[in-house]
Amino acid sequence: MVVENRWLLMAIAASVLGVCGCTPHIGDSCNISTDCSVRGDRVCDSSQPLGYCTVRNCGGNSCPENAACVLFNAAPAGCPYDDRAPGRTARSFCMASCTVDKDCRESYVCADPKSDPWRALILDDAQGKKVCIPASKQTSVSPASTAPPVCSATGPVVPPVDASPPWTPIDASSDADASADAPVDADASSPDAG
Repeated sequence: MVVENRWLLMAIAASVLGVCGCTPHIGDSCNISTDCSVRGDRVCDSSQPLGYCTVRNCGGNSCPENAACVLFNAAPAGCPYDDRAPGRTARSFCMASCTVDKDCRESYVCADPKSDPWRALILDDAQGKKVCIPASKQTSVSPASTAPPVCSATGPVVPPVDASPPWTPIDASSDADASADAPVDADASSPDAG
């Protein structure tokens, strides 16, 4: 009986170690979100090459160890970033931290996400982080100094609204106007009165 329990304990320990040893990390490849986490705390960004295990909508300093929270599309292309009102297109993701390209998978480079062509923001306190990010052949967007008109809050010149009435107000104290505007007694004028 002792031998059977020993084998059972060893089998349980091996399965626990197997599960813990294969836990996916931020930046690992994936096909579906359960490839990244069965608990639902990580998702698979299948829009990235060979998938990318990440955490969506992260906040500063909230990503797991060896990851950085990066805000992409913080402002429309060519517009300066305003930290008081991030753009509606902004999305934050946990990205795998790295120091050299060899730390990243194929199709990814180790780069500063703040640089061109990504122009993303690092939301963590440590602003010097590099992350494994898809290699991009995009051209850079126009610098903020030459912001297109879509970035400004100005619009066409509109004349002020004149809220005064377009007619001359009637003086209610005059007799002629008062008789015309006098209320009609509903009981006196109805055919059933009498």
